Amino acid sequence: MKALKISMGIWGNTNLPDRFNTNGFGEFVPVLDRIRQVGQIEGIRGIELHLPTEINEENAYEVEKVLKDHDLRIVQLCGHTWTEKQYKFGALADSSKKIRRAATDRVKAALDMGARFNVPISVLWPATDGNDFPLQSDYLALYQRYVDAVREILAYLHKNKYTTKVCIEPKPFEPRGHIMMGTTAQALCVVNEVNDPNFGINLDIGHSLIANENVEDQLSLIFRYRKLYHTHFNDNDQQCDLDLPPGTVNFIRLVSILYVLDQARYDGWFGLDLFPYRDDPRKFIELSRDNLRLAQRVVERLKAEGLKPMRTAGTFGTEVAVLVRDCIRKTR
Repeated sequence: MKALKISMGIWGNTNLPDRFNTNGFGEFVPVLDRIRQVGQIEGIRGIELHLPTEINEENAYEVEKVLKDHDLRIVQLCGHTWTEKQYKFGALADSSKKIRRAATDRVKAALDMGARFNVPISVLWPATDGNDFPLQSDYLALYQRYVDAVREILAYLHKNKYTTKVCIEPKPFEPRGHIMMGTTAQALCVVNEVNDPNFGINLDIGHSLIANENVEDQLSLIFRYRKLYHTHFNDNDQQCDLDLPPGTVNFIRLVSILYVLDQARYDGWFGLDLFPYRDDPRKFIELSRDNLRLAQRVVERLKAEGLKPMRTAGTFGTEVAVLVRDCIRKTR
């Protein structure tokens, strides 16, 4: 059984404010200490960061040293295009050419920094591109501007011979009432329209869940077009994006997701996108790792005990449910 490649987004292991407590419940942890903490956790060999808030020209050398000291690598590096006032109404699709230019340049800067560290993935999250009020935004124009920006970014990537894959991360809402390309299929439509081998999908499991998607279905659709380049794992109750450790709300769902990933021979990273507002971040990370590994072992048992032909037939609902239950019970 091949070991899972697990990474951690270091935005999650520090003090995390929310809209009701803007001071947070913990203490701020400097970026280098966050990386060190991840490096001390067995089984986590990758980190994910934002530019310029977590890595920039001023601290890149220090980040590089800490990575070497802890045998870590940067797996995903994206440009922050939703944390500044200029991006309050949008970024890559904003109606202002000046703001679109700032956002596009930020993504290019992240690609430049990523090339320095041989980073395989850079995510685009259209967090503020969307609307809050009915008829507030012209979506026809939003899509045109967004696609134009993506084409410019990819042209820059190819011109510089970068190997990084750029991924859309769909999410239906928050921070905007509606975020453009809020579902997996919408994002996949844009990916297929652009039709570039370096442009694909980062599926955040929690985002798919709050869109009320069947994650097995969505993964299979992305795999049909060979466009799943990265994943973010977490869990929620399908009401809000809680970013709990994967498998803590619904472990059977986690097993089903890992089964489909195994079926399609996904060999990418399993990114942890966690927000431990009130809990110890290290415990969040370790629980996530352990649940992913346990789900992987359940998948291996399911394969050994005959799930494949039952799924092929598609007529064994209760039998599959019993098999899944029993395999979880027997797996340690």
